[in-house]
Amino acid sequence: MFATRKEFLQEVMARADLASLEEADRVAQAIISLIKLRIGPELSEKVARAIPRDLAKGWTAIALPSEAMEVQEMIFELEEVREEPLAPVEKLPHEYG
Repeated sequence: MFATRKEFLQEVMARADLASLEEADRVAQAIISLIKLRIGPELSEKVARAIPRDLAKGWTAIALPSEAMEVQEMIFELEEVREEPLAPVEKLPHEYG
């Protein structure tokens, strides 16, 4: 378990092969906001109480941006569209042998 936010971000940076802690922070915030969106506010509060104080401050500071909700809606729409079979692709005139 990570004791500090910096340790957590260093691990994100290493695992994602990112160039800086700033990049790791942006990635972590995006992922955490999506996790919080999925688990809801009640479980999110339980997570904040269960982790070290420094990490909890970062966790609670990450709000659910409206963009995250829009992205999730787009993903669901794409998944629904993906279930439909694709139409065959016709060759262009220059592709015929």
